[in-house]
Amino acid sequence: MTFDPDAYDLFAYQKARHEEVGGTTDMEELPTLLGCTVIEADASRLIGTDLHVQRRLIYAGRRSHIAHEVSHKLAQERDTAHDPNYEEVIRHRHAQAPDVDAHLEALITTGQDGLLMPDKVVQTIINICGLNAMVVWILHQQETVYLHEALRRIVQHNENARIGGFIGVNGIIRHAYSYRWRMPCWIGHPVPDPDDEFQGEGVSLFQVPGRRNTVIGLIVIEE
Repeated sequence: MTFDPDAYDLFAYQKARHEEVGGTTDMEELPTLLGCTVIEADASRLIGTDLHVQRRLIYAGRRSHIAHEVSHKLAQERDTAHDPNYEEVIRHRHAQAPDVDAHLEALITTGQDGLLMPDKVVQTIINICGLNAMVVWILHQQETVYLHEALRRIVQHNENARIGGFIGVNGIIRHAYSYRWRMPCWIGHPVPDPDDEFQGEGVSLFQVPGRRNTVIGLIVIEE
């Protein structure tokens, strides 16, 4: 698969900048290493190099908000004052997107996931446990991220894969992601019976420990 070159360049730049500061997943430390000042505020947003973080978030939420604003910060860096930054390039070249703001936010969220859960961490977990629904739970636990963020990261990790996944609560799908494949079930649909909906060996379900009403599903069509 060939990535959109603008998105590919953005993600490569964010990854390189992250690696320059050791690839840390300490979201309290990362903004400072990248030249930001963290400010407690009523809402999370980036103003210049001031990274405002919403007060009273749970730990996973605070990590998520910081990573998202750092992703914006990296997308707004430029070589010189006259060079466009990645956000400006994407807004210009992707202007035909139905909602360019939402389109850009989706790209920034992908960058956020890479900061919270770097490639090496994700791949190590997959190498140990295999690519299955349980891996989503382990990544969620190990990196202290929301369960749906861990699912999204697993689904989008391998750019050559064809894969989909969902989180079901009380029998209804609440979160769903797919990559290079049109998954037949989606948000709001009943949690499928794998024997009825899918064929092949790449289907796995995992009952979330301590949450009997929550199940993770992963469907790997091609790794």
